[in-house]
Amino acid sequence: MCFELAKEVLRYAKEEFEKAVKLNDIFLYRNAADKAFLALVIAVNAYIRAVEGIEPSSHGERRRILRKIGREDLRALYSDLMKTLHEEVFYEGVYQPDEVEYAMRKIEEVMVKLEEEVKRMR
Repeated sequence: MCFELAKEVLRYAKEEFEKAVKLNDIFLYRNAADKAFLALVIAVNAYIRAVEGIEPSSHGERRRILRKIGREDLRALYSDLMKTLHEEVFYEGVYQPDEVEYAMRKIEEVMVKLEEEVKRMR
């Protein structure tokens, strides 16, 4: 299932993140942040596929569908985490390990909740 893939990607992200901070390796740090965001994308796609039967092809489409299905909470969190991990860290090189750690914890929480919600729908 896609949630398992999301969990695996997040595990890799956490390992890279810890190594990056220890070595002060900004390249590894940026990659770890983007991997964490990828884990969120995979999990949200799995959730949307379970609810709507489609797979979004872009960030905008993902956010639009989340709003349509009444998950403004998830849409807002997705947007916030995308800004932190994908835009600020990966593209701009902003170095704030505490923000990345927070984002990874939130992603893990969201993945668990979404997977549980999908299991209840079956």
